[in-house]
Amino acid sequence: MTSSFSFARLSLSWKLLVTGFVIMLGSGYLAAVLNAALSVGMDPQAISDHYADKSLSGAEAAAIAEQGFAEEEFSFDDEDDDMADMDMGSMGEMAGMGHSQMDMSGMDHGDMGGMDHGAAMSGDDTLPPQILAQVSHVHLLTFSLLLLAMGGLACLTQLTETVKAVTVSLLFLGMWGDILSLNLVRFVSGSFAYLTVAMGTTIGLCFAFILFRVLWELWLQRTSD
Repeated sequence: MTSSFSFARLSLSWKLLVTGFVIMLGSGYLAAVLNAALSVGMDPQAISDHYADKSLSGAEAAAIAEQGFAEEEFSFDDEDDDMADMDMGSMGEMAGMGHSQMDMSGMDHGDMGGMDHGAAMSGDDTLPPQILAQVSHVHLLTFSLLLLAMGGLACLTQLTETVKAVTVSLLFLGMWGDILSLNLVRFVSGSFAYLTVAMGTTIGLCFAFILFRVLWELWLQRTSD
């Protein structure tokens, strides 16, 4: 189908257009990698810490419900030192604030009740399923367009059909597996973070291979005629 096509035979305007397109694609991918590195991290432990389920187990939740607080070491000596350092004048100011504090306590408790009290006490910052679903559907739709663009460029090169098929397949598996692995980290086990790193690496290698191959054919490959 594309045996007669060659990037090297394109006119200068088309070469410039394709070059700008692949450079912008590569720059966009590098920006996405930088964003992931800054917001989450690139190592499996950081990915697991961000996406894994950090909610309390049944035994931990029962222990907190029974105790009502976390046990910490307590020293009367530390308390005496803190009391000795307090300014008595500031105590009077705090007493004057008492009525304001009581007025604030009249706030709508229904609004406060909407907060996840259990999560606040336990420090649970697990990513909600709704947020993960939003991230998944946005990335899958975006990846589908990237797959079409990058895969299309790969299919138009002068590589053998076997190399093209392997490259396009790896690109698809990397993109799809990247999102799948994040869901596995969240709902199954944090150990799947290693799969996330592997899939992200696969995407990056495919991007680099396709972009450099296209640029080489555009500007460095010699035509036979």
